[in-house]
This record gives sequence, C-alpha cells and structure tokens, in this order.
Amino acid sequence: MISRATFIFIIVFCLFSFSSLKADLVWEKEVAELEASHETRILIIRFPFSNSGTDPVLITEIETSCGCIEPMAPELPWTIVPGVTQELEVKVNIRGKKGTFQQTLEVVTSDKATELGIKVEIEDPVHRPMTPEERNGNLAQSKADRRAIFKGSCIECHVKPTHRKYGMTLYESACGICHESEQRASVVPDLTEKIKNESKEYWREWITKGKEDGLMPGFAASEGGPLSSSQISTLVNHIARMKREQANEK
Repeated sequence: MISRATFIFIIVFCLFSFSSLKADLVWEKEVAELEASHETRILIIRFPFSNSGTDPVLITEIETSCGCIEPMAPELPWTIVPGVTQELEVKVNIRGKKGTFQQTLEVVTSDKATELGIKVEIEDPVHRPMTPEERNGNLAQSKADRRAIFKGSCIECHVKPTHRKYGMTLYESACGICHESEQRASVVPDLTEKIKNESKEYWREWITKGKEDGLMPGFAASEGGPLSSSQISTLVNHIARMKREQANEK
C-alpha cells in the first residue's frame, strides 16, 4: 500500500505530464543567423515549428522590435494543430543597412510568449576585400575613364560613403579607401611622403581636378565628382593638420 505523500506526488506528476503534452510549440531554431550582400534589400526568413502537444495551440499575437521586420502569418488567431510542422515567415527590410543587423519578434500564445531572434551580417562594400579579378577590372576601367569610379557599382565605394562627410571622416571615406588600403594597388601612391612635402594649394588642385596623366579623377562636383567645395576645403584642412602632426612627431 502506497503512502499518502507518494499518492499525491504521482497525481501531481501525472497532471503536470498531461498539461505539458496538452499544448506546446517547439521551434527548430529560435535565432536565425545569416549573411547578406550590401545590395540585398529584402530577406525572407523562415522559422519552422510544430505543436508537440495533443490539443491545438492558438497564436494570438506577434510583436516585432522594429517596423523593418514583418511577420507573414495568417490572420490571427492562428490555430496550430498537433503533429503538423508549420513555418512562420518573416520579411526583413535591410535596405541601406551594413554591419550587424539584429532584431527580435515575440510570438504570443494563450500559455506563453517565445522570443525569436534575427541576426544578419551585412557586407560593408567599403571594407570588403576585392578579388584580383575585380581589382584588375577596376584598374582597366579607370585607365580608360578616370571618372569610372563615380559610375556603376563603383558608386557604392567611392560616392555614397562621401555623402555628408567632412574633414577626417571624409578623408577616410574618399582617400583612405584607396591610398591607405592594405591591398593598395602599386599604381596608387602612398600619401605619407606627399602629405609631408606638399602645400594646401597642391592638395586643393589635385583633389578638385585630379591628374590628367594618371588614374586620379577630379573629385569636385564641377568635374563630375561627388564633393562640394566646402567638403574639399575641410578635406584640405585635414590634410594640412596631418602634415603639422607629422612635423611635430620628429
């Protein structure tokens, strides 16, 4: 004969086991991690799940952390019957984003809420290393047309990053991308010595009009480039500051 305490334990255990089987959503993954090109605008991410219980589960609400993610679920409440695998599709707008993009959504049922995560590593076109084929193709285009870096796919690296940039940040976006790159082409000069020796007038002329006998195009808007006169002025002043700092280091 079992004791009263043992009997109560068995009853509680059975009730708990029954309730756990009654209704429960099981997600194959609760965090979706993926990579995307900088040219990607929309992603469709799928979260497979199933009802492992014996009774239907009602999804009553799906809340998102950002308007850039949109659950593509049926009309709520969404009834999930036992034993059938479903997918929650989520439309993600990553247009204009770069680096690590992270958002969440919360799936609410009558019993509990489950948080799902989205993590997308978006390629940064400015820092993505070019392949040898891309580099050779770009050099050939620049030799044929110095302004080629302001056209086509080159806009992503040489035009867009300069928008609303001034001084040091403009130097990094407009000059550093080529002249200070770890993969700097041999035909692209290292500016270290030039900065030590050249005047502000030299830099203003070179940045504005480029070099007729080289690959350097004019960056001024009047020459078909992306920079305003005020941007060029702050760029020249920053280079002059770099020259002073180099002199002080001696």
